[in-house]
Amino acid sequence: MVKLLYGLVITTLVLISTLAYSDDKIIVDLILPVKNNTLDVLSKKITDNPYFTVHSYINTLPEDDSKGDILIIVSDKLLSLLSDNSYKAKFALYVNSLTYRKKEPEHTAALFSDQPLFRQVSLIEAIFNGKPIQLGIAYQNISYEKILDELSNTFPSMKINIKKIDNINIIRSINKVIQKNDVLLSTAEKNIYNSETIRPILLSSYRHQTLVIGPTEGFVNAGALGTILSTPDQYILDIIEMVNQYIENKTLPPSQYPSNFTVKINYNVAESLGLNLPTEEELRILIPNRRLE
Repeated sequence: MVKLLYGLVITTLVLISTLAYSDDKIIVDLILPVKNNTLDVLSKKITDNPYFTVHSYINTLPEDDSKGDILIIVSDKLLSLLSDNSYKAKFALYVNSLTYRKKEPEHTAALFSDQPLFRQVSLIEAIFNGKPIQLGIAYQNISYEKILDELSNTFPSMKINIKKIDNINIIRSINKVIQKNDVLLSTAEKNIYNSETIRPILLSSYRHQTLVIGPTEGFVNAGALGTILSTPDQYILDIIEMVNQYIENKTLPPSQYPSNFTVKINYNVAESLGLNLPTEEELRILIPNRRLE
């Protein structure tokens, strides 16, 4: 009987302690750009974590008396909300690295929507199995110049030809790069590679038998050969880890690219170009998994 009572007391104390901990959880305000099924699933999966409590809102911050401790905004459309300084820490989920770095909001860490060029070039190396090729990259943002120099040193089997272009005759400039190279690597610059330019770029690439590695899955679906992407679940695991790291250490993690990724290949395009490629998973294994910021 005494042992039973002792066990009940211990169980009660543990339960009380657990409830107290639950009540003291950090509150995270998650701001979504719109309400739809995809974002609802994302919100639920972020909410189902053991580290913090999530309150979700659509396209706007809560009133001052309802604000939580930490802010997460989702997509470039909500970057302006990061100017609010009433939060202890702020996170930007699924934002373009170039767009985010133009602003660099204070007390904020970002998980980027695009992939680092290192991974995309690693995919090209895996596709060609180390054979010497000419790789063309057309860009505008000068931040790419240092990265492109590093890529040339990292991938000696490739001759990397870079071309800085302006806003005049973008398609014509990219066509010249396509004509002179075996592969065109598209960057994450939305002013160059977007829904309006994708069709003429791909038509030119077919005409000159030049492979295109796209910046997004949408490019691959439209006819580019392949790309690197991260799944929603991979993004969710990373953002939960980043927020929890802040909660534990009171220090913001660095802004970063997703830590895990997958390969997407358009095998119909590969067949039309006479390429017999390994599976997406086999290609994925060939790409180094480096933590990149």
